[in-house]
Amino acid sequence: MTVLMKNSLLTLTVLTALACGMQHGIAKPLPEIAQKPAGARHGEKVSAPVTVELASGSATSKNATLPILLQFTTDQPNTPLHVEYRGNAGLSVVTLGSANLVSNQDGVATDTPNVRAAADGVYELNVFVTLGDRTKAVSLPVTVGNARAVRKMAGKALRTPQGENLTVMPAQEKVR
Repeated sequence: MTVLMKNSLLTLTVLTALACGMQHGIAKPLPEIAQKPAGARHGEKVSAPVTVELASGSATSKNATLPILLQFTTDQPNTPLHVEYRGNAGLSVVTLGSANLVSNQDGVATDTPNVRAAADGVYELNVFVTLGDRTKAVSLPVTVGNARAVRKMAGKALRTPQGENLTVMPAQEKVR
């Protein structure tokens, strides 16, 4: 009896949803999907066309300020870039947390944020670069003291409640 009532309620819900959809006409695509950049493929994430490289400074001692020289490269000369810096837990950004840069004639811009950590360890400086209406996020390793980087596993094997095998993989962005 309970199963019959659940099935009836589910059927009623589906029919109501279909009837409501028919009253309002055909569904239209979301504006974000309709305005996908020309070079984007279906389901592919498109980020800002800029590379971020660590030019110098990635190791320091605890409680010391470390200047990190970063180089931003794009294929567009004289282009404004908005950059935000955030340290993960334990790493603090000592200088301003954001910067407005302009690339030179070669499409290169540099900045030197200062960071500090109170304990030995391997931290990450998260850099968010916005060019136009697209943003690229990059995490750069910062070593404090004698800590060594631990290689992260490529994935984690799990089993769903239905008994299916599942591998959780870290997100990675393709650069083209």
